[in-house]
Amino acid sequence: MPANLSRLAAALVLSFPAIAGAETLTIQVGYGSGGSYDEAARLVADHIARHLPGTTEVVVENVPGAGSLKLAKLMMASTVTDGSQIATVSSALAMLPIFAPDSTDFDPTKVHYLVSMTNSASYCITPKASGIDNFDAFLSQDFKVGATGKDSTTYTYPAAIKNALGAKYDIVTGFESAAEVDLAMERGEIGARCGIGLTTLSKGDMLDRFNVVVELSPVPKHELPDVPFLLDRAPDEATRKALELVVSSSIVHLPFIAPPATSDEALAKLRAAFDGLAADAEFAAAAKRQGFLDSDPAVKEAARALVQ
Repeated sequence: MPANLSRLAAALVLSFPAIAGAETLTIQVGYGSGGSYDEAARLVADHIARHLPGTTEVVVENVPGAGSLKLAKLMMASTVTDGSQIATVSSALAMLPIFAPDSTDFDPTKVHYLVSMTNSASYCITPKASGIDNFDAFLSQDFKVGATGKDSTTYTYPAAIKNALGAKYDIVTGFESAAEVDLAMERGEIGARCGIGLTTLSKGDMLDRFNVVVELSPVPKHELPDVPFLLDRAPDEATRKALELVVSSSIVHLPFIAPPATSDEALAKLRAAFDGLAADAEFAAAAKRQGFLDSDPAVKEAARALVQ
């Protein structure tokens, strides 16, 4: 990867258990309850035991903080070897060495990426009542964008847009989950959030309550009609390439990881379990009911390739 491209991408963001004898599998979530990461973890928890012989219990534990960086750091330091601990953390953390090359907080090449639940596009949304109903208004008006933390796509995506295209909004961090940002939008405290996927947008009446103003993806997905594609608005090729690098973290959306200490035997069993989920009709039906329109864990190879 060209060094100048890495620097430009970074500037856009920064300038603004039956596993090896275990009976219980703990799935930790880097956000509070109610968001897509929490829902994905609980979906997996409901079904993965069928594919882990000997596992009698699957526990979901929320460990929110710093846009999931708190949990990512705990996973880096974990000494669990038997595969009884996995986690789901921000997809943006896969790009941390590019955006923060001097950071020692988290190294995505050291943990084990098991699967990415979806590689669909992400979007920026605004409340219908905000009057910000298109991308030009999103760039030109003064308002606040809500984010969970600076190492989350809820921050990295709008930060990149702001710096690349000169948007006027401010970004407010500190929310425990994306669901909290949504509530703040409902109350009129926040004017937008970015990094939301079609999985969440398709639930309930969200598309009736929010405007979808821009699509964020390395390549256009055209999942929603009449939504502009971010990279088409880049003023030059260098900026386009930098924005492409920033939004490429959507390839590892809703990732599940295991600690560096996890044994090869345990990793093989965990990966086999997620492979089993990919062919599990009961899991697929539950995923569809919950709005996970692209819940095929087979996208794991793309996730691992991006991280490496």
